[in-house]
Amino acid sequence: MNKEEIEQRKITLDHMIDEKFGEIFFLAKDEFDIKNKTPEEQKLWDLLETFKGQLKKKCKSHFGEE
Repeated sequence: MNKEEIEQRKITLDHMIDEKFGEIFFLAKDEFDIKNKTPEEQKLWDLLETFKGQLKKKCKSHFGEE
């Protein structure tokens, strides 16, 4: 794979992670009947952001950026 293809994969992966975590957030809100602008919603958001950050960090280390 050339450098341009690798860069495109990084961008695609980053966008896919954001997209999927957004889907998980709204599915979980619906499944667990979490109301908007509540502490429970914020807790879910924070938890998913933590996992998303860890996953993105792992992806960067895979591509040798860290």
